[in-house]
Amino acid sequence: MIFSKNMFWGRHAAEHKKYILDNLRKKHFQPGAYVIIEAQSPNLYEIYNQAMFLNPKLDTENVEILGIGYGYKDAVDCVTKMILARKDI
Repeated sequence: MIFSKNMFWGRHAAEHKKYILDNLRKKHFQPGAYVIIEAQSPNLYEIYNQAMFLNPKLDTENVEILGIGYGYKDAVDCVTKMILARKDI
């Protein structure tokens, strides 16, 4: 898992940055954490529950995390911020 240098945070996730990042690095289960990654064209982003990254059958080592939300609504709000910040749309 690669953390983007320009990572976006949902409002609720921003309050718990250290906790969320520590648990993601240690691969601990966080039921409320959602990660946002780049999607294949024509989509822009995909939102996944953090538990997906615990599945040993999936190769998630080279996946760049662009944003994190704590709760699905927080993740959707984070994607909204990401879209509004884009200059190519």
